[in-house]
Amino acid sequence: MRKRLRVLVVLVNIAISMNFCIFEVKGETNENVQKESEIQIDKDYMREVIEEITFSPHPINSKEIDQVKKCIVSEFNKIGYDNIEYQKFEYNDEKNENAIRHSSQIDIFLAPTSEDNTSDGAGENVIIKKDSNQNTQKKLIISAHYDSSPTSLGANDNGSGVAIVLEIAQILKNIDMPYNIEFIMFSGEEKYMLGSRWYAGQLSEDEKDNIIGVINVDTVAEKSDLGYWIMVNGDKRNSDIDYESDDAMQKLAELNGNALSKLFQVNDRFSVVMAMNSDHYPFSLLDIPSVTIVQNLEEELLV
Repeated sequence: MRKRLRVLVVLVNIAISMNFCIFEVKGETNENVQKESEIQIDKDYMREVIEEITFSPHPINSKEIDQVKKCIVSEFNKIGYDNIEYQKFEYNDEKNENAIRHSSQIDIFLAPTSEDNTSDGAGENVIIKKDSNQNTQKKLIISAHYDSSPTSLGANDNGSGVAIVLEIAQILKNIDMPYNIEFIMFSGEEKYMLGSRWYAGQLSEDEKDNIIGVINVDTVAEKSDLGYWIMVNGDKRNSDIDYESDDAMQKLAELNGNALSKLFQVNDRFSVVMAMNSDHYPFSLLDIPSVTIVQNLEEELLV
């Protein structure tokens, strides 16, 4: 199973290392990884997906996001996926702000924000299931959010993530895995992970135990040469770790039991950082191994 997980990580790495920009594809690939995996990545398809869903800003609770959702579902249907579920949820803005202030408290952060409150809007997660031929309840989640901010077309954030998840779904369509896969398109990430918080908050104990990991892709059509971050969450500290060392973050991620972080080869292209601002975070609160792959935001943070 670990080998199959490694292959999936390689898939994601190949897809984002295409280094495609929003309006221009550089066409550079990691030839060693591509040869190892013998996988053909359709960069033109990824660009077409981005262009198709970025006709307008599409924040949660808008007419435009419904159009984007239909486009995404249509693409999954074309690939051959028909086991699709829709998870609707409502939210209350005031209660959501309170949840954000208590983001480390599971009982508040993962609780429904519209319960006993007036609804200020609604969102919908789209869950596409690929069942293993083996008799197993175990599953891996591969996800991206499909909403944009109210002022952005969302080509990079997060049309790029949606395109990569669709490309991976296309590659894996006829490959049997030793576990089930759920491709999840989350809504409401731009309102502090509303969709993934709802999904995680609805999980039963058995469902939590059966999730072997979450690989989330968010904002990866980078135009710089800074590389990518592997975002993990963790708050356990250890006096034996030299926090000034190059591998401190990797060791800290491993200390927090995040087995997925070990599958990413940390090099000059990928680095591990501790961060909670994407859809991996609600799962990490439940001790489910989870990562978000995101472009290095250092330049953006310095602006």
